[in-house]
Order: sequence, then C-alpha cells, then structure tokens
Amino acid sequence: MTSRLTPLPGAGCRHYQTGRCLYEEHCNPGLHVSLRCVVLVRLGRVFDDFVLRAESMGLNEEQAGRIWQARFPATLAKEGNCQDCLPGDTTSFPDCGHAAGELCLLAFPVCPGRCRRFLKRQGS
Repeated sequence: MTSRLTPLPGAGCRHYQTGRCLYEEHCNPGLHVSLRCVVLVRLGRVFDDFVLRAESMGLNEEQAGRIWQARFPATLAKEGNCQDCLPGDTTSFPDCGHAAGELCLLAFPVCPGRCRRFLKRQGS
C-alpha cells in the first residue's frame, strides 16, 4: 500500500493570499518589478515620460494636469490591457481580481500548503 501525503492548506499563513505565496514580497517589498501589475508599470512609465516632457516644455502644474486629463483615456486604452485581467468588484484601480495593490498575484508561486516558511497570520 502506498501512502499519499496531502499538504495542509496555507490559508492561515501570513504569506498566503488567494492561493499564492507572497513570501518573497514580504521579505523584500518592491524588490522584484516582475511581481508588479504590468498595467500599472506601463502606465507609470508613460506618466513619468509625460512629466519629463512637461517640465522640459516649462508647463506649470495646472497646464500639465489639463493635458494629462485629456490624454489619459487614450493612454489607458493603449497601455491598460492585460490578457490575464479578471474584472473585479472593487473601486480601486486596476479593477482586477488578480491585483493586490500594485502587485499581480499571478506573478507569485502557487502556495504549496504548510511549508517551512509558514508564519501564522495575525488575528487567526
């Protein structure tokens, strides 16, 4: 007879979020850009480029703000697509079920269960 081991669920772990292990992010927050939402990364780059151009053209904050407001819908249509987007029911941006703040949960490994890194969640 062969025994089969079943890992315990990691749901009570501080690093667990919707089936994913966020251990690496908790150890070094923000270190891996590859764990960030690709839509937010792209929009951030476009905005940074816009700010540099606005500064070099000598635009004040109000002028730059009006231009950005006018351009943002087209920018969002171009840069705001993600093939893995799961429409959520949140009021935050991006409204994606895989987003956890600026992070994309799909970029994290699937939680293996009760592993050696298991750390009890506060309040559990």
